[in-house]
Amino acid sequence: MRFVCELSWEQCLFDLLLYQLKMNFVRYYPIAGLAFLIFWVWKKNYFQRFRIQENFPKKDRVIFEIKQSAVTLLMFCSIAISVFVLRRLHILPVKTYSDISLYGGWPYLLFSFAVLTIWHETWFYWFHRFMHHKKIYPFVHSVHHRSTNPSPLAAYNFHWLEAFIEGVYIVPIVCIIPIYGYLILFHTFYAMIMNIWWHLGYEFFPKGWTTHPLLKWLNTSTHHNLHHQKFHGNYSLYFNFWDRIMGTNFSDYSEKFEQGVAARALRKSDPSNPEVSWQKSA
Repeated sequence: MRFVCELSWEQCLFDLLLYQLKMNFVRYYPIAGLAFLIFWVWKKNYFQRFRIQENFPKKDRVIFEIKQSAVTLLMFCSIAISVFVLRRLHILPVKTYSDISLYGGWPYLLFSFAVLTIWHETWFYWFHRFMHHKKIYPFVHSVHHRSTNPSPLAAYNFHWLEAFIEGVYIVPIVCIIPIYGYLILFHTFYAMIMNIWWHLGYEFFPKGWTTHPLLKWLNTSTHHNLHHQKFHGNYSLYFNFWDRIMGTNFSDYSEKFEQGVAARALRKSDPSNPEVSWQKSA
């Protein structure tokens, strides 16, 4: 829901803080937690054949992911409040709008969503790659990479500075082109869902996905899971565009994906077979 406030500055900021806390915390933890409970606890045995890494991380690692995610969510709240204040002071030329009929209606809405998605993908790839620089990585991005076998609760497991970089991508684009307010809300929700999915630790896509002429441009859970295991490669988010044109896909990405799909079939037909994990065959 779009936040509107016509009260005093103090009451506005307080109400906005409560709104942002509810929107971020109540949105993230129940969804990431539900994914964890379904795939990692309740139906753990059923979904085992879809596991990318055979083993599960230790309890203290998952607890760290839960706690560190709160740092990220607080940073997202801080960014939203800062944008609100700077807009009210006429310092930040935010171009969001609330009437869907403006700018041509639905055609422009779809166009702006495409622009926002491409912008986010580009922003994420290049800053993500930058944070793997040897002089930056130990102090910032290494927090996220403590999870070499991530759970869905690792989706927002960021150092506060990385959380700022992850969240502030929306600010430049809304100052450049008009974007419908609810579209931003939908986009951030969609981005969160995809982030949780990539950290789920399970691969559901079918054989041949990474070599298909069209589907290969869409990332997989295996793609990001390999990034957590091997670190320096597979930097992209939704799409496999920047990694492909910049040559930063791991060279064995497709091979690992296919090994995982083959192992999935073997686990289904013979769960007791000890030679079904592509981790063991790597």
